[in-house]
Amino acid sequence: METKILVTGASGLIGRELCEQLFKNFHVIAIDNQFRYSYTPNCAEFVCADVQSYLDSCTEEFDYIFHMGAINGTKYFYEIPNTVITNNISGDQSVFRYAEKNPHCKIIYASSSEVIADTNEFPTPEQTDIAIKDIHNPRWSYRLAKLVGENYIANSNINYVIVRFYNVFGPASASGHFIRDILEKIDRGDFSLVGPNETRSFCRVEDAVDAVLNIFDKVKQTTVNIGSDEELTVKEAANIIASAKGLSVNWKSLPSNYGSVTRRCPDITKLKTIYPQYNPKKFKDSIQDLWKQNNES
Repeated sequence: METKILVTGASGLIGRELCEQLFKNFHVIAIDNQFRYSYTPNCAEFVCADVQSYLDSCTEEFDYIFHMGAINGTKYFYEIPNTVITNNISGDQSVFRYAEKNPHCKIIYASSSEVIADTNEFPTPEQTDIAIKDIHNPRWSYRLAKLVGENYIANSNINYVIVRFYNVFGPASASGHFIRDILEKIDRGDFSLVGPNETRSFCRVEDAVDAVLNIFDKVKQTTVNIGSDEELTVKEAANIIASAKGLSVNWKSLPSNYGSVTRRCPDITKLKTIYPQYNPKKFKDSIQDLWKQNNES
């Protein structure tokens, strides 16, 4: 019998790439409410709907659910924190209810480096301590929802793997993603840079999806960091982007946003143990490839 897969958040950056690769070998049904992206991915069937409205009445028998669907983007964390919390948790709960009723179905649950903030471990392993210093900070709305999801699924009888993504980017990155924001700033002559000394580890979407597809059926009941261990300052990354456009920019430094993380870099030892061939492309090379693709399109 043909393996049947559901991909939620299928119009998004990671979801669409997952659909593209999975559909080569599997029957893929894709779902997205297109809150942020209007893209229709390559799949057997696309459903434009909320996860909960679809799954709560679903009669399909899925072998796997790649649950990538969530309201994401830092601007939304600050602007509509309550919506981020309620929508993301309700979507998660629908997926978990389905899996509890269909125990043969494995859940690949997308979490995020946003759940990690106050750590002194760099690179950061999966099992690092997690704490929230200021529960009133709207920045942590997404983090709280993902922590609820991680905790629920880890303490259930669901067959799962949690994939914790670190700063994934690609051609479909929307406004609110770092790379897109820097490009838009340059285009309008805004050379201010928020938190230039903060660090991030950027991973191109092709590498992130390659990692997921090479581990999802090899491990269970565990969490795996997905990303690159190349750590760059925000200013270094911005200079690489500007250089790809043939520019040298004298950035004006602005203070970090309240609640922003000062460092972010994953320990990907566990991922490389499961998938020894994993070799994410360096940020500079990825940006040059992106720029070349844009110029050719």
